[in-house]
Amino acid sequence: MFRRNVGAIRTERSNGKKGFIRFAEAGQSDLYGWIVEHRCPSCNRVQWATHFEIEVKSENGKPTKTQLEWLAMVARNNGIAVLVYPEPSDPVGLHERILKLLVEQKCPDCVEKSKLNP
Repeated sequence: MFRRNVGAIRTERSNGKKGFIRFAEAGQSDLYGWIVEHRCPSCNRVQWATHFEIEVKSENGKPTKTQLEWLAMVARNNGIAVLVYPEPSDPVGLHERILKLLVEQKCPDCVEKSKLNP
Protein backbone atom coordinates (compact mmCIF):
# COMPACT_ATOMS: atom_id res chain seq x y z
CA MET A 1 0.00 0.00 0.00
CA PHE A 2 1.31 3.43 -0.92
CA ARG A 3 0.42 6.97 0.18
CA ARG A 4 -0.31 9.42 -2.64
CA ASN A 5 0.00 13.16 -2.09
CA VAL A 6 -2.66 14.98 -4.08
CA GLY A 7 -2.90 18.74 -4.24
CA ALA A 8 -0.91 21.79 -5.25
CA ILE A 9 1.35 24.46 -3.82
CA ARG A 10 1.73 28.04 -4.91
CA THR A 11 5.21 28.95 -6.13
CA GLU A 12 7.07 32.15 -6.84
CA ARG A 13 10.22 32.27 -8.93
CA SER A 14 13.12 34.62 -8.36
CA ASN A 15 11.89 36.71 -11.34
CA GLY A 16 8.55 37.27 -9.56
CA LYS A 17 6.46 34.90 -11.71
CA LYS A 18 3.89 32.94 -9.73
CA GLY A 19 2.47 29.54 -10.46
CA PHE A 20 1.39 26.16 -9.09
CA ILE A 21 3.05 22.80 -8.78
CA ARG A 22 0.44 20.03 -8.84
CA PHE A 23 0.86 16.65 -7.18
CA ALA A 24 -1.06 13.83 -8.92
CA GLU A 25 -4.46 14.23 -10.58
CA ALA A 26 -7.39 15.89 -8.83
CA GLY A 27 -9.62 13.27 -7.23
CA GLN A 28 -7.04 10.51 -6.91
CA SER A 29 -7.27 8.54 -3.67
CA ASP A 30 -4.99 8.86 -0.65
CA LEU A 31 -3.87 5.23 -0.65
CA TYR A 32 -3.35 2.81 -3.51
CA GLY A 33 -1.70 -0.49 -4.28
CA TRP A 34 -2.22 -4.03 -5.52
CA ILE A 35 -3.24 -7.23 -3.86
CA VAL A 36 -0.93 -9.78 -5.45
CA GLU A 37 -3.37 -12.64 -4.92
CA HIS A 38 -6.99 -11.84 -4.14
CA ARG A 39 -9.37 -14.72 -3.40
CA CYS A 40 -13.08 -13.96 -3.76
CA PRO A 41 -14.88 -14.85 -0.50
CA SER A 42 -18.01 -15.89 -2.48
CA CYS A 43 -16.72 -18.12 -5.28
CA ASN A 44 -13.12 -18.74 -4.14
CA ARG A 45 -11.82 -17.57 -7.55
CA VAL A 46 -8.32 -16.12 -7.47
CA GLN A 47 -7.51 -12.89 -9.24
CA TRP A 48 -3.96 -11.72 -9.68
CA ALA A 49 -2.77 -8.19 -9.03
CA THR A 50 -6.08 -6.57 -8.12
CA HIS A 51 -5.62 -2.80 -7.97
CA PHE A 52 -7.16 -0.86 -5.07
CA GLU A 53 -7.72 2.79 -4.22
CA ILE A 54 -8.72 4.01 -0.76
CA GLU A 55 -9.98 7.49 0.04
CA VAL A 56 -9.58 8.31 3.73
CA LYS A 57 -11.73 11.07 5.19
CA SER A 58 -11.72 12.73 8.58
CA GLU A 59 -14.58 11.94 10.94
CA ASN A 60 -16.86 14.55 9.37
CA GLY A 61 -15.09 15.02 6.03
CA LYS A 62 -16.94 14.63 2.75
CA PRO A 63 -15.51 13.31 -0.53
CA THR A 64 -15.43 15.74 -3.44
CA LYS A 65 -17.18 15.04 -6.73
CA THR A 66 -13.82 14.29 -8.40
CA GLN A 67 -12.87 11.86 -5.60
CA LEU A 68 -16.16 9.97 -6.04
CA GLU A 69 -15.65 9.94 -9.82
CA TRP A 70 -12.14 8.50 -9.34
CA LEU A 71 -13.44 5.72 -7.08
CA ALA A 72 -16.23 4.95 -9.56
CA MET A 73 -13.73 4.71 -12.43
CA VAL A 74 -11.57 2.29 -10.41
CA ALA A 75 -14.62 0.11 -9.62
CA ARG A 76 -15.77 0.12 -13.28
CA ASN A 77 -12.36 -1.22 -14.25
CA ASN A 78 -12.52 -4.17 -11.81
CA GLY A 79 -10.46 -2.47 -9.12
CA ILE A 80 -11.36 -2.18 -5.48
CA ALA A 81 -12.54 1.31 -4.51
CA VAL A 82 -13.09 2.08 -0.83
CA LEU A 83 -14.08 5.20 1.12
CA VAL A 84 -13.21 4.98 4.83
CA TYR A 85 -13.62 7.14 7.89
CA PRO A 86 -11.39 6.62 10.95
CA GLU A 87 -13.03 5.79 14.24
CA PRO A 88 -12.04 8.43 16.81
CA SER A 89 -11.86 5.81 19.54
CA ASP A 90 -9.44 3.62 17.54
CA PRO A 91 -7.25 5.58 15.06
CA VAL A 92 -4.69 2.75 14.88
CA GLY A 93 -7.43 0.26 13.97
CA LEU A 94 -7.90 1.98 10.59
CA HIS A 95 -5.08 -0.13 9.12
CA GLU A 96 -6.76 -3.36 10.24
CA ARG A 97 -10.17 -2.19 8.97
CA ILE A 98 -8.66 -1.39 5.55
CA LEU A 99 -7.04 -4.83 5.32
CA LYS A 100 -10.33 -6.49 6.28
CA LEU A 101 -12.23 -4.44 3.66
CA LEU A 102 -9.77 -5.45 0.95
CA VAL A 103 -9.90 -9.16 1.81
CA GLU A 104 -13.71 -9.20 1.89
CA GLN A 105 -14.16 -7.71 -1.61
CA LYS A 106 -16.01 -9.95 -4.06
CA CYS A 107 -14.75 -10.55 -7.59
CA PRO A 108 -16.54 -8.64 -10.42
CA ASP A 109 -18.53 -11.75 -11.47
CA CYS A 110 -19.96 -12.24 -7.96
CA VAL A 111 -20.76 -8.52 -7.67
CA GLU A 112 -22.72 -8.68 -10.95
CA LYS A 113 -24.55 -11.86 -9.84
CA SER A 114 -25.52 -10.22 -6.55
CA LYS A 115 -27.06 -7.29 -8.48
CA LEU A 116 -29.24 -9.76 -10.43
CA ASN A 117 -30.24 -11.78 -7.33
CA PRO A 118 -30.52 -9.37 -4.38
